[in-house]
Amino acid sequence: MPGLPPDTVENFLHWLHRHGQTERAIDRFWKPVLVSALNEDLDRISVHYAAKVFRESFLLSPQSGRMGIPSIPLSELYGAATGYLRDRGSEVSLRTSVESIAPSPNGGWLTTTGNPEIPAIPSDAVILALSFEAMAALLPALPQNPGSQALDANLAQFEHSPITGIHLWFDREVTDLDHAVLLDTTIQWMFNKSRLQPTHRSGEGSYLELVVSASRSLVPMQRQPIIDLALQELAQFFPAVAQAKLLKAAVVKEVRATYSVRPLLDQIRPSSASPWPGIFLAGDWIATGWPATMEGATRSGYLAASAVTSGLGAPRTFLAPELPAAGLMRLFPRRP
Repeated sequence: MPGLPPDTVENFLHWLHRHGQTERAIDRFWKPVLVSALNEDLDRISVHYAAKVFRESFLLSPQSGRMGIPSIPLSELYGAATGYLRDRGSEVSLRTSVESIAPSPNGGWLTTTGNPEIPAIPSDAVILALSFEAMAALLPALPQNPGSQALDANLAQFEHSPITGIHLWFDREVTDLDHAVLLDTTIQWMFNKSRLQPTHRSGEGSYLELVVSASRSLVPMQRQPIIDLALQELAQFFPAVAQAKLLKAAVVKEVRATYSVRPLLDQIRPSSASPWPGIFLAGDWIATGWPATMEGATRSGYLAASAVTSGLGAPRTFLAPELPAAGLMRLFPRRP
């Protein structure tokens, strides 16, 4: 409650054992929350960020644990950003990769893309909003200096953690729950898309999405064994699955879903500033004070925008205020 523990070499599973937590408490409480929130196994999670999840979600206020579930497909949710930008005078070029970023003779930068129809783009500032592996791949196309070499070495130490989604379409409704957390199984989350997203409702059938975070055990498995495992485990919680006919199934493995929030990773997470003046970094992997989450990614965008304005001599702050503490937690101010 007073504040977050420092980030040390200790992982959170060791911390739990050191504090006398039982295996049942770990499997039924700590693990379901953290593996889903941080997409990593407990023996690979930083104590600092594990504590942050619980402090922010459970202790801070009665509102801090709210979870949003999209009522429309993610493609529609994210697609709205393109229209938002274009309405404000921006140009958005999809499926267009950057080949090089070089200093402009007139100052600023010239960005060259792989699309021959797009001329080199001059700019006063550039924000590289990339995943850490895409950033590493782009480094050879940028001017080399000691700072870029250090960034390259740090990026090489980041690791991925996978997420697997299992999509099942049945000929009937197998549960009237919107979503559920499943314990003591490989499957961790069930989202009833037929109930959550009206566009997926079709007659008497139902569509479920099952999510497995930190799904390293599923990565080498073939599609059908994963589906068979999912059906077997799902039937333990929803007996109607055994009588239902599976109409269609899909398995989506996001092998590079997030970066691994390992102990001491903060020592190599860069700030928004890059090794090049006028170029700034964004992405959940930079030093946002948050782990590999949508909140962390959003904060990185705000921090990069602030860094741009500071670099242009007109500093502004864009970072949204933190959710205020309530009740007893008002006695314990936030500390990094």
